[in-house]
Amino acid sequence: MITGASRGIGAATARVLAERGFRVVVNHRASGPQAEEVVADITAGGGEAVAIQADITVPGDVSAMADEIAQRWGGVDVLVHNALIPFVVTSFADLTWEQLGGKVNAELYAAYSLTKAVVPGMISRGYGRLIYLTTGLSRRPRGGMIALGTAKAALDQFV
Repeated sequence: MITGASRGIGAATARVLAERGFRVVVNHRASGPQAEEVVADITAGGGEAVAIQADITVPGDVSAMADEIAQRWGGVDVLVHNALIPFVVTSFADLTWEQLGGKVNAELYAAYSLTKAVVPGMISRGYGRLIYLTTGLSRRPRGGMIALGTAKAALDQFV
């Protein structure tokens, strides 16, 4: 399962994993046509893939996605958490607590809920891989990116 896999790094990751023989879940929040294009590319190349719409910041979406994968393929062996959770680009002077706290909360909630949804199956099968994409901005700040950098620093520690 690759979160945020309808374009960019997520789509590229989905294609590479499929080339290496993995069955791939192309997760997306609101980009169904792009996700279906990734699935079509994978299946045209002889791989197996399915697109699943789920907002990883919504409690029921993560568990529904994990349940669908369990019914279809028996569970998740590899989680690649790549999805970009929206955030505000602004200076500290203009940043509100709601913007900063909201980004940190959403980022950690997504990682936590995804991990909780897949790890029990990994343990029972005796195999699993967890991959979380973060950013160098968690260690090297850049103007306007405090919400992202702070949230990804927290994610680095969670991982």
